[in-house]
Amino acid sequence: MKFTSSVYKELVVHDLDVTFHDGEAEITDKATADALRGLPAELGVRAVGGRPTKEPTS
Repeated sequence: MKFTSSVYKELVVHDLDVTFHDGEAEITDKATADALRGLPAELGVRAVGGRPTKEPTS
């Protein structure tokens, strides 16, 4: 899963061992992704993409 930081392009989250380069970080661990979602909004960190939309069933 990819995360971006719109505020700090080279953000380092030492507790989670995550480093953003050019505002992006690739996360493979679900626990780390959940922890990044819980960071304060002032850091501008958010998940990119997500699940594709479901097709309506007819």
